[in-house]
Amino acid sequence: MALSLYRHEDTPAHRRHPVAKLLALTPLFVAPLTFNDPLWALGTLMVSFTLVLAAGALPNLRRMWGLGAILLVMSTLLWALMLPDREAVWRLGPLFASPTSVAYGIAMGLRLNAMLMLGVAYVSCTRPEEFTWSLRRIGIPATMTLALSLTFRLVPMLAGTAQTVTQAQMARGLDFHSGGPLARIGRYIPLMVPVLAYAMRSADDLTRALESRRAGAASKQRTEYYEYAWTAADTALLALALAYGAAAVWLRLSGFGEIVGRM
Repeated sequence: MALSLYRHEDTPAHRRHPVAKLLALTPLFVAPLTFNDPLWALGTLMVSFTLVLAAGALPNLRRMWGLGAILLVMSTLLWALMLPDREAVWRLGPLFASPTSVAYGIAMGLRLNAMLMLGVAYVSCTRPEEFTWSLRRIGIPATMTLALSLTFRLVPMLAGTAQTVTQAQMARGLDFHSGGPLARIGRYIPLMVPVLAYAMRSADDLTRALESRRAGAASKQRTEYYEYAWTAADTALLALALAYGAAAVWLRLSGFGEIVGRM
């Protein structure tokens, strides 16, 4: 498994300025957080899916469909059973639910999936080096940008390590596919030990590598190997993102996309 979710493609999203993409993320994330009506949340989900297609990130999204399904199901169940509602229709002991609470839970699940899609689209069209470069361009200290850029590689690295350990155990005769669901899950639990041990060793190696390069004593005056030109398309991207986020906030303040008021 690759250490990055970045996809080497020539899409409009890949050609945009790194700073423009980073700044556009904030208003893009605002829109899904605005609505708690499932129909309006579905609209923001479709916008996020359009951005996934524009970034050529559909293969990465397919790899995370399980996470998206878990977010939707768990959010629906938790909010449906825990949201205070005097018009509860279904009761089971101290737990109760109503059509409103179920709809609210679905909206929260769609909201989380919309933000997940935005994140997948961003990392699919942005190299870790571009992310680091854009953070430095907006004034973030170099040591902090380095720490944040490493998050791009953390999840893929752990997933790759887990896959390697699983294949090694299968080559030694461990069967992960026989038996019931609980039995299969039980066989995966011992794999956490070598995966975590490898992750700690990698973190230690990374720390020593950074210390040997004097990462903590880096000069404030840094030169850049990469340089990116700002174009009219980057301005248009940022303007559209800001307009999208502002329109979502205005619609919510006007009473649209709301089935549950502020709690």
